[in-house]
Amino acid sequence: MARGRPSKKAHIVTAAKGLFTQQGYQSTSIDQVVITAAVSKPTVYSNFPTKLVLWENVLTALTEQAESDMQTCLMGVRKEKDTSLITGWVRLWETWVGKPERLAVYRILLGEQHKMQPSTFSLFAEFESVLETVLLEWIDAFSVSSMNFFALKAVSREALLMPTLMNQSMMNKTDLVHQLDSLLT
Repeated sequence: MARGRPSKKAHIVTAAKGLFTQQGYQSTSIDQVVITAAVSKPTVYSNFPTKLVLWENVLTALTEQAESDMQTCLMGVRKEKDTSLITGWVRLWETWVGKPERLAVYRILLGEQHKMQPSTFSLFAEFESVLETVLLEWIDAFSVSSMNFFALKAVSREALLMPTLMNQSMMNKTDLVHQLDSLLT
């Protein structure tokens, strides 16, 4: 492998990540990536033979970043004194939906499913497993049944993730905490 190639590849992925986040998959062209990354088109194509391969590399990078962000949040929540199950749970979800890059992943996968390959869906499953893993690590210290975990996750998805994806207001935090608490009683 030639010198500098890994950093150039990472640079292209970073440029593409910004474009995919801002414009989505369909509206992002390889020509835009070439201009944004300030590299030649052959350089892009020598590293990423198709736009889908480039997207999958971006998705992998976003998954790695999400894992780091979410573990940092989890450690912070664990360090706080007297943090309740629900307070920590909501904080983790707010961190998850608080990054435009993560929301872009959902928008792209939901809006462009017909252009994706099985490998893309596998990478998306890895992306989503980051949130699931952190949530499971959080509730591990509490006695929560798998049924309650599922219910908490479903309500949180509908109250936080879906409205954010649709550019709507999220549920009031106090109401959300009350609703989640009621699932555990």
